[in-house]
Amino acid sequence: MSEAPADKWTPPPIGTPCWVEVPAADVQALKKFYAALFPLWTWTAATEKYPEERIAMFNFAGKSGLTGGIVHVPAACKDKDGAKVESPNGVGVTLYHFVDSIESMQKKVEELGGKIMSGKEKEGDNGWYMFCLDLEGNRFGIYELQENMKAESK
Repeated sequence: MSEAPADKWTPPPIGTPCWVEVPAADVQALKKFYAALFPLWTWTAATEKYPEERIAMFNFAGKSGLTGGIVHVPAACKDKDGAKVESPNGVGVTLYHFVDSIESMQKKVEELGGKIMSGKEKEGDNGWYMFCLDLEGNRFGIYELQENMKAESK
């Protein structure tokens, strides 16, 4: 059995927010903060693939289907061309939207005047994500399930 959290996840309709990412230099300190602030959130146990020093995953109270994580962010990141850019650490949360195809959404983002901020990145054994900017410079993510996960969710 895979340790991936998506094993029991039911994908939402296309375009639905599916993940909230809170950047942190110190994942555990921020987890303690949010756990005390919002005691109804539940926390997913760490696994080998998703260690607590890298990510502390949570579920909101109720059955919204929206989940999230406090994610360790490196001091510097790179854009899609490999150029170093300032870290998004401390900038704010990232909302990920569930999509059917990252490639088709990348094209649409660019056609509408948005910007692509990263390449298509692998997320464990579950899928891929990409960072984008809207017209106002707000960062958001798009997330696509890996084909075998798409088949299992039907």
